[in-house]
Amino acid sequence: MQKKTTLRGRFIQTGLLMLGLSLVVALVLVAAMLFLFSAQVPEGESFVLTVVTLFLGELKGPGRMLPYLILGIILLCLCVAVVCIALTSRLTGQISDTLKTLRQAADRLREGELDFEILSCREQELDELSQSLESVRQRLKQAAAAEAAAQEERGLLMANLSHDMRTPITAIKGYVEGIQDGIANTPEKQAHYLDIVYSKTLVLEKLVRNMTDFSEYELGRMQYHFEYVDMTAFLADLGEEYRQEAQGVGMTFTSQLPQGRFVVTADRNKLKRVMDNLMSNAIKYGRAGGSIHLTAEPYEAGLVLQLSDNGKGIRSQALRHVFDSFFRADAARSSSVPGSGLGLAICRSIVDSHHGKIWLTSEEGEGTRAFIYLPLQKEEDTL
Repeated sequence: MQKKTTLRGRFIQTGLLMLGLSLVVALVLVAAMLFLFSAQVPEGESFVLTVVTLFLGELKGPGRMLPYLILGIILLCLCVAVVCIALTSRLTGQISDTLKTLRQAADRLREGELDFEILSCREQELDELSQSLESVRQRLKQAAAAEAAAQEERGLLMANLSHDMRTPITAIKGYVEGIQDGIANTPEKQAHYLDIVYSKTLVLEKLVRNMTDFSEYELGRMQYHFEYVDMTAFLADLGEEYRQEAQGVGMTFTSQLPQGRFVVTADRNKLKRVMDNLMSNAIKYGRAGGSIHLTAEPYEAGLVLQLSDNGKGIRSQALRHVFDSFFRADAARSSSVPGSGLGLAICRSIVDSHHGKIWLTSEEGEGTRAFIYLPLQKEEDTL
């Protein structure tokens, strides 16, 4: 690896090179002037030899040497100036070329061009700048790739939601037409048709809510209405709802809640959205006839909720990404299990807004446990 030189070091090197070349030029000119003088002036050769031999001795005939000295000084100044200008121009040209290359790289980054590599430089300071630009380019390229993938996922999500909405709408339209055309000609049949229409409207309502949550999450404008919530009563109501939901798919649901009053500051609907998503995942990825268990227990200054199942579990490689937007494990992608990959990302956003934490633990073939920690409100503040 080539050792980097600082700009200060480059200028010092150039200055020393100027000094060395100037001394060489001076010696060459002195030697040339002495040779010229000895050749052109009578007794010049003996005078030069005397000067060289005695060096500090008495000079004879300096008047005849004066023009040669003046000419030598002029030539020396010109040569030194040429050397300095040439070396300085070479140094500034190299630095200017490097700065031009870095400026072009910055312009390409500004224009959004990311498929190129910013090369290193000889100078340490400029090399650090080039490395910083290269780091920016790599990060922008990664961000662009992630944004492109997210954009593709958004398109797929909207397409899936549109497709999912079309099915209940078609069913509602068909049953309403059946009522209008008199096909449902008995009160029992009409009630059955209306029950189906009502169930399909619930599906539509859920899809619309998912679209609303997605829009609010993407724009970062999720609205909250915080209030004091007694978690014991809140979880007890959810337990009854989830018990019926689990029974409807052939699973069992149990809960173990603490006695007493545990109050948190929360948005009741948003918190239910989190629990509903976790419950939905437990049903989706649970095994047939499996069980789901809900517990809550105080821990330090908060309350820890745990929803566990004995389903297929999550691979360790996928577990670290489950809260990423649009992420779905390969097992989910290859199956017919519906989902957008946004549920847990939205859950994390909601829990973070409650100053809490959410995390998952899982083992393949053993099941998954979802944990939520919420800070408790002080008793004197709720009175």
